[in-house]
Amino acid sequence: MGRVPNSFATIDAQMLLKTEDEVLRRFLGQGNQDMFTSLANYLHADDRTVLRSAITELKEKNMPRNVVMVRLADSEKSYHWAVITITGPSRSAEADNTEIYHLHITDPEDDTEQRLEDTIDEYSAYLDLLSGVLFSYETDTRQALIFMRNAGQQFTLFTGSLDKLKEEMLGGKLDQESQVKFSGLCRDLEMKRTSFSYTLKTSFFSIDNKMEQCIFKAQLISGHGGDKILGCIRSIEQQDGAQQNLEYVRDTGIPVLNKKSITDYAKRAMTVGDNKVCLVILDLDNFKTVNDTLGHMVGDEVLLRTAEIIKAALGERGILGRIGGDEMMIVFPQVESETELRNTLRTIRTNIEWEYQDKWEDVKVTCSMGAAVYPDNGKSYDETFSLADKMLYIAKSKGKNRYVIFVPEIHGAFLNPDQKKTEDILQKVQGDRNGVMQQLAEQFLVRRVMTFEQVITSVGKCFNLDEIVVVSGERFSESKLSVWNHQGYQYNLTDPVYCSPEPGFLDSFDENNTLVIHAIANLESKTETLYNKLKSEGVESVLFYKFSPACKRSGYLVFAKSSRRQMWSEEDKVLLALVGKIVELSGV
Repeated sequence: MGRVPNSFATIDAQMLLKTEDEVLRRFLGQGNQDMFTSLANYLHADDRTVLRSAITELKEKNMPRNVVMVRLADSEKSYHWAVITITGPSRSAEADNTEIYHLHITDPEDDTEQRLEDTIDEYSAYLDLLSGVLFSYETDTRQALIFMRNAGQQFTLFTGSLDKLKEEMLGGKLDQESQVKFSGLCRDLEMKRTSFSYTLKTSFFSIDNKMEQCIFKAQLISGHGGDKILGCIRSIEQQDGAQQNLEYVRDTGIPVLNKKSITDYAKRAMTVGDNKVCLVILDLDNFKTVNDTLGHMVGDEVLLRTAEIIKAALGERGILGRIGGDEMMIVFPQVESETELRNTLRTIRTNIEWEYQDKWEDVKVTCSMGAAVYPDNGKSYDETFSLADKMLYIAKSKGKNRYVIFVPEIHGAFLNPDQKKTEDILQKVQGDRNGVMQQLAEQFLVRRVMTFEQVITSVGKCFNLDEIVVVSGERFSESKLSVWNHQGYQYNLTDPVYCSPEPGFLDSFDENNTLVIHAIANLESKTETLYNKLKSEGVESVLFYKFSPACKRSGYLVFAKSSRRQMWSEEDKVLLALVGKIVELSGV
């Protein structure tokens, strides 16, 4: 029979063939008596487990598709390698509600898939050039999607059931005459009309609720995956040859939306249903240095490459625009989960850092981001933007190369109009021990959104310390130091005194892994070298915390004060031991 033909089939979870096209039936040599046989009968014995495992993985991990390569027997019982793309599961219409998996079978040397991807890329480019809104309706699931494309990005204006779309459109988005027409349009969708066209007057696509005439054209297409209705919505009203309200304009410098377009898109997204819309303000760190030292041409290349990195990380989840200079705004029109949001921002931050890590010797390009969510944080676009901008300020002030998402429990003072200065707000948070401990546990250890510099800076100020030293490494001889004091923060330091503790010193800690020295003179008998070191730095009292033996890394923390009058309270001992435990668990 030769090569495996391009064919389709459906199977259940036990690999029983439910349907197959005629091409596959001929290849397998099936007769009518072979209907509803198991696909396993045509697989090589070594490959049956491969296909079963792929089906199990697809279901358990909720994957959109899974691909395996197996050997398939033809009508003459000769085996041929075949690529099987599995999608599903869907539900059978039978009474038993069986799970059904769809198979697309191709020859490994068949380039149909690659040619299909090339075609998709080509038509995506055509869609980008269109000035209009596109519409898709799944007849089986009754799900509708209204979107636009620009600068290689998809702008989702609506997604949801047809009933949800009816509710939104008939709730004041249409004039009286168009309400009747829209009801007819919905009937045509449900009846799967081959093609139809309607003229509607609607404010659905207008930010300022202005009614405008739009033409809605649609056509039914049928495919292996079922029937779908595709349509295009275009404005009749024209101005200077361009559409009003329905067109987004890309920035003249880089392939992203310009300031007006990204702002309009964000405002429109905030009017769609109950969507939670996240605004992220992104600023490139040290970009001025790039322009000043390497030239504006290099600066333009950095902007272009940065936009590509961000758009790749966003995928279909968010839209990117440029709001000025090297400052950009990302709009997430529908925040599904905080975890997904944080993962996306972390990917952007990390990928930009790695892109320019070793690019130039004296210039390090990174990014800082501030984010806020509508309507949870701000009740309007302006209020949400303002909060995101303030979060960007915090990210910059805390050392750059990070993102800060507005959290009411931590940044709630921003909602107080009497609180003007960000520094005052930060100081207020840092002065609250409970607030700091909550930040460490949730924001640093669990969510991983606080940096280690932020951690020890907050602890130092909160507990009125003069110095914190963190010693950490696989072995003490290879340990590195992080040091915070009133002059600032330093990391990746080495010091033989801290990294080579005297024998017996670490054995003098109590059952909580702490050692408290109220007067520095009492330390001399335990470790003379460390005593001399701390004494020369003006330390008068100190609290140590060492990592437990179960920890993968060796190390300890030094919390130091320059005044003996400030005794270590029982609360100090408990809370600082907790700080040490959090640092230990973080693997710093």
